[in-house]
Amino acid sequence: MHTQRKNVIALSLIAALPCSILAMAGTPIERVYTESPQTVLAYWTDEKLRAVRDKGDAPIKPPGTDPFNSDGDAWEGTGPFPAGVGRLLFVAPNGKDSSCTATAIDSPAGNVLVTAFHCLEGPDEGHISGWSSKLLFLPGFHDGATPLGRYPIHRMVASDDVLDIWRDTAFLQAHPGADGRSVAEAAGEQAIRFDIPESASPRINFGYPASSNGYGIIPPPGPREFGNREYSGQRLAYCATQRTALSQCEGVGNGPPVGWGFHCVQGPGSSGGPSLIDFNFDTGKGVIVGVHSNGVIMDGRAAACAAHLEEHAAKAYQYVTE
Repeated sequence: MHTQRKNVIALSLIAALPCSILAMAGTPIERVYTESPQTVLAYWTDEKLRAVRDKGDAPIKPPGTDPFNSDGDAWEGTGPFPAGVGRLLFVAPNGKDSSCTATAIDSPAGNVLVTAFHCLEGPDEGHISGWSSKLLFLPGFHDGATPLGRYPIHRMVASDDVLDIWRDTAFLQAHPGADGRSVAEAAGEQAIRFDIPESASPRINFGYPASSNGYGIIPPPGPREFGNREYSGQRLAYCATQRTALSQCEGVGNGPPVGWGFHCVQGPGSSGGPSLIDFNFDTGKGVIVGVHSNGVIMDGRAAACAAHLEEHAAKAYQYVTE
């Protein structure tokens, strides 16, 4: 999760991309990952999947009392696992093993995911300086286990102005699983909409945070990290609000707004997770209208902000599903 990020214009992005990635100005960005599925699967060993960062004696966040109003709790025990949600592993441009969150969405071939674009590249003052590699999607991931399969990624599509923090969205295409099924066949999928107001609520976010942002819960200058298993990247966490409208996420200082959100302590690793309306706690399904993009301080507490899905994202979605 980015805490802040500069807004840039599309021309900056176009100037930074080689012709093999961008067909022409105004068309979505497309990247094909050349690693074979076998190479990706071999890289992400079971040991890597179970790895967690040592947080020492980080405090444990107490569970919330209202599942419909949560600032970051374990999803386990709350309802059925949300359809299509999983952990996205990748090697970052700096060579480090990293992770975000992604979700299988409604598509003709059942092989399309939505996530945050910033998980897939290395920004350098508004330009793309490198790309993540060895992408692997693990729906239903839990404590190193992959009950719904492992899906290497072979293609990425995003809108041409995706470096604007308001549009921090990318679509991925996954190879079939070991049994030949698409990711949606194995893990289910969520509906997606591109015409919903930015502030629409009630809202729920899902993610696999490897870290947390306890600002406002653990007073500064003390630690802001939590030791809960759901903040290790190993278990699914969620945040939910029953408010009728989200708040605008204000940028640091005099910076521009950076999306719409609500109180939530999910940190890095939760980026790309779905932000849904009309979510049914009994079926695990809703409608994705944004992806978790960045975090700010709102009313003295940590808040998660979503990149809104609108016409730019719709164009990229249409492109990836053609």
